[in-house]
Amino acid sequence: MAKKEKQSPVILTLNGVEYDVNKDFNDEQKRLYLHLKNIDDKINSNNFIQEQLGVSRDGFVRILEESLAKSKDHSPHDPGDEND
Repeated sequence: MAKKEKQSPVILTLNGVEYDVNKDFNDEQKRLYLHLKNIDDKINSNNFIQEQLGVSRDGFVRILEESLAKSKDHSPHDPGDEND
């Protein structure tokens, strides 16, 4: 006879009530919990990516500013000056 492995409790607090997902939830509720967990994981991942993209964007802005500062002898194009 196979030995049944004991599952670690997965505790969810919803509206001030604690639930053990493995013991207290039926199959539909477990599936809904997994959807919520997956959505939360995606939100956290996207927040992490947003931080990375913000830092990367700041870096590219800084590099562009440095490049423009190096080429100060070439003034920006004035749309009103037809001789540019």
